[in-house]
Amino acid sequence: MDFKQLEAFVNVVEKGSFSRAAEAIYLSQPSVSTYVSSLEREMGVVLINRSTKEILPTMAGKVFYENAKELLALKSKTIEKIKGLSGDFSGEIDIIASSVPAQYILPRAIAQFNNVYPEVSFNVKQATTLGVSRAIATGQAEIGFAGSIVDGTKCTFTQFLCDRMVLIAPSNDDFCESLEYSLGALLREYRFVGREKGSGTRSEYEQFFEEQNIDPETLSNCINFDNTQSIINAVVNGLGISIVSHFAVETYIYKKMVVPLKLTCTLPQRKLYYVHKKSFTRSHLVDLFINFLTKEYKKTMGF
Repeated sequence: MDFKQLEAFVNVVEKGSFSRAAEAIYLSQPSVSTYVSSLEREMGVVLINRSTKEILPTMAGKVFYENAKELLALKSKTIEKIKGLSGDFSGEIDIIASSVPAQYILPRAIAQFNNVYPEVSFNVKQATTLGVSRAIATGQAEIGFAGSIVDGTKCTFTQFLCDRMVLIAPSNDDFCESLEYSLGALLREYRFVGREKGSGTRSEYEQFFEEQNIDPETLSNCINFDNTQSIINAVVNGLGISIVSHFAVETYIYKKMVVPLKLTCTLPQRKLYYVHKKSFTRSHLVDLFINFLTKEYKKTMGF
């Protein structure tokens, strides 16, 4: 048994196709078939059911798949440790992040990090906070960033920044930055533009509404978007008011495209977390990036 066989088998299971698996690992389809067949002969059991239109693992294949993934992960971790010992700061980091980290924090942080470590490349995908925790738990990315903790997952959440939330309104004659407003009165009078279910921002402001004796379900004429940028653009265009991350909206406030409103109550700060899988050894590159975020990057941001 060798790693080429394991890699071919795991990709066939995950891609559901010999041809797609071949494309993913840059081999020919006959080579992938040969690797899987030789693995089955060595194991003395059929691992892939080829008798149906859809390529699926057999019962033995399902059991072997989980172990094969662990062996490949162990290989990868071993290589990463050796690279770390030799001072090799090159390679890729796969990140999955919720909207505020993905759109407003990571681009700036990665740019500064690459000034120091130019040989490290990044693959960044965006998801909801719930999607981040699920992706990390299932090994789709090595490190994640999110705006709230999701309980009952196989993930560890570690705070690295605080984000101030701000209520914004259109820049028109209806609102004045120097006045103080009642949150309840604003929500009764104006359309609220919010985030979709599963968003960390939404969880934070709904909890705050309840603390202020405002039932989120009673808000009338709400419009929800699945990303912060759309919400800000909606407010800029006069669609309504919203509560968003200060990181996300600071440029729009500076350019006076939206108005930050003072409230009789104080909006909460939102904690931002990096997320990794429990009992999982991170690569030396991920540790390097996290160390940069929690020390050097925070200094440049004034934290």
